[in-house]
Amino acid sequence: MCNYNLFIAVLVLITVNLPLETHGFRVFYVDGVENILALENEQIDIECKTNMPMTHCGFLHPSGKRYSFSGSTLSAGHCAIQIKVSKNDTGEWRCHIGTQMTGLEIIQNIKVRVVMELAAVQPNITAVHGKPKTIACATTKGMVPLSYCRFEPPNGQPFAINSEVTYKDPILGRYFFPANRSLDRGDCAVTIWKVRYEDVGTWTCGAGLDDDEEHVDFIQFEVEGLYAMSTASATGITFGVFGIFGLLAILAAIVWKKRHFLGARRPCGAGDAEETEAHELEQLPASPSPRRSPEPSTSVPRVLVESPSEPSASPLLRQSDE
Repeated sequence: MCNYNLFIAVLVLITVNLPLETHGFRVFYVDGVENILALENEQIDIECKTNMPMTHCGFLHPSGKRYSFSGSTLSAGHCAIQIKVSKNDTGEWRCHIGTQMTGLEIIQNIKVRVVMELAAVQPNITAVHGKPKTIACATTKGMVPLSYCRFEPPNGQPFAINSEVTYKDPILGRYFFPANRSLDRGDCAVTIWKVRYEDVGTWTCGAGLDDDEEHVDFIQFEVEGLYAMSTASATGITFGVFGIFGLLAILAAIVWKKRHFLGARRPCGAGDAEETEAHELEQLPASPSPRRSPEPSTSVPRVLVESPSEPSASPLLRQSDE
């Protein structure tokens, strides 16, 4: 019995003296992509998994550096590397997986971010106008419970929120705590019931941790289609203006051609006047009328020009000879 107690005591001492390696980093899946949030200099595991055996597996660092993996876990469809993460490791990692089937490799993307004790799950969010959207921050020291959670909208009044605020009784009629999150496991989140354009901007999430200090992070929030709609509206207006100008130009060309065509022909009124004037200037045909003897005052002397004749033929000259 004494030996047993001594063994238990030694085992407890060894256990206490062993360094306890705990993973405080958090892993979230956003749109099917794995996101790892970790503190600087923390040991993290970057893993790739499939439901079939692997023939080879390799990792591509955001800088372009390559890591290869070999081990018995390949046959189980699993490969992983462990790194001591730093800010240089921040970015998108890629895992290249080969299977027993010849063909294209399977590629999985993993995003790594080095953050503080509280970090936004998505630092940049794009939402659809009129649709719900969740904004979330989380602790990176493991699932450390939060004493409170609060948000500061870009164009609204700050508010505190927890799991008691449901969609049935939202804050300001539009903010509630998502059902799949919990302050007890280090989640600070809010769901916007219907996104508005006034939600565009920088959101601030704040939470109280076990150090009695408030930790914050920031989220840049955009609304899908806001600028695209503005661009489309501007484009539509531009095309509309060009269309109006084009229509006016076509109408002006039609009017100009019509006036030019009418100008080549004489207007009806003017043509009639010219024809009437021409008829008035023409000599009227002589109509039969009784002959009257010409009046002396109006008669015109008639001049006869005779060609010179022979002297013998002239009676005057013969008389003078006599």
